[in-house]
Order: sequence, then C-alpha cells, then structure tokens
Amino acid sequence: MTVRLALVLAGVLVPLRGEGEAPTRLGRDAPDCAHVTGLDLLDQISREHAEFFWESGRLYVRDTCSSNGTFVDGERIEGHARVWPGSHEVRLAQDVDLVIVEIDEFGAPL
Repeated sequence: MTVRLALVLAGVLVPLRGEGEAPTRLGRDAPDCAHVTGLDLLDQISREHAEFFWESGRLYVRDTCSSNGTFVDGERIEGHARVWPGSHEVRLAQDVDLVIVEIDEFGAPL
C-alpha cells in the first residue's frame, strides 16, 4: 500500500504528488495552491515559495528562493530538508504553518 500525503495550508488540503511525479509547488502563484482561498493576499509568501518532492522513498521540502524563507523545526532551511507527518514542523515565512497529513484513497485526512 502506498502512503498518500497532503499538506494543510490555511485550513485547506493540498495533496502532495507521489514519488516519480513533478514536485508539489507552494506559493501565491503556484497552480497547486490555486484552490487555497486568500493565499494570494499573504504577501509574506512568495509567488513561488517552496516545493515538496520525493527522492528514494523520502519526502523533502525545498525553499525555492523565497524572500521570507521556509522553516523546518524552527530553522530556516538552505537547500532542502527531509520531512514526514507528525515528525516535523514546517512553516512558510514567519507565520504560515503547514501540517503534513496522511490521506485515504478518497483524499480525506486519516
């Protein structure tokens, strides 16, 4: 069984693509976030802020040269950092928290 994950961003689920697929991109202009109402009003988030990608069965987050940074466990990341549901606190800029959750085959959080 494949683990399916999503992010909770501003109270909205953003499904993460699986391994071997294109990264899931976050930002005010990112198509993956187009359904997140009000995200375009958060100017602390860059137009192309961060992306989540898989490598060798592991999930990573990478800052994509955002102005205000991407943080994992309170530390601003340079390059990328490994993350997993329930193990790491991820934040965009100073105050936009992300929660990584497992989802079922219907896209609902477990």
